[in-house]
Amino acid sequence: MNTEIRQIFPKREHIEADVAQLYKMAGWLDVNETDFAPIAKALQNSYCCFGAYCDGEMVGFFRALSDGVSDAYLLDLFVNPKFRGHGIGEKLCREIVKKLKADGMEWITCISTPEGEGVYKKITPPMQNHTPFRF
Repeated sequence: MNTEIRQIFPKREHIEADVAQLYKMAGWLDVNETDFAPIAKALQNSYCCFGAYCDGEMVGFFRALSDGVSDAYLLDLFVNPKFRGHGIGEKLCREIVKKLKADGMEWITCISTPEGEGVYKKITPPMQNHTPFRF
């Protein structure tokens, strides 16, 4: 399978419908939802976004929030279930981390779902002595 991983620029590229389809597959968005304006705004406010494409179709997505100086938070890693098991999630993660480190970010974190842990553990061990909180 030939998959292209590339950085996406939401202020120039309109990918909200593609991202919405992946969110719908994940159950993160109602299947009948057609208002993608909130997704467009979230993408535009992200520090960077990466997509995985197979034959022109977006099959994976990952984005990061950052202060642009030292810290970044990774969120919304998703790979279309039909394309899982081919290393796409790991490739997306490696590319976004490479970009963030090249931009000077050293404190790059995420909170994983159980199904995402395997992807992240291939790249870095879980943090020790830190506890995530949700407010």
